[in-house]
Amino acid sequence: MNDQDKLVTIRHYSSHVEASMARDMLENAGIPCMLTNETFSSIYPIGHTSLGGIQLLVFERDVDEATRIVENRDNE
Repeated sequence: MNDQDKLVTIRHYSSHVEASMARDMLENAGIPCMLTNETFSSIYPIGHTSLGGIQLLVFERDVDEATRIVENRDNE
């Protein structure tokens, strides 16, 4: 595994809906990504943010493009 294959967290979300929308945008743009803590957030919705919330992860090689896409969405 090289550095480009490492997963990097680019965003933390407290809402499963927002996290899923960001994931879908990246996947539609051809950027592989994943969410962590999805299940935990639905089981323990109040306390999951103290554990980092729902994390959006992408490969290190895609960080710049993924961040740009997510930030454009956030600014709209």
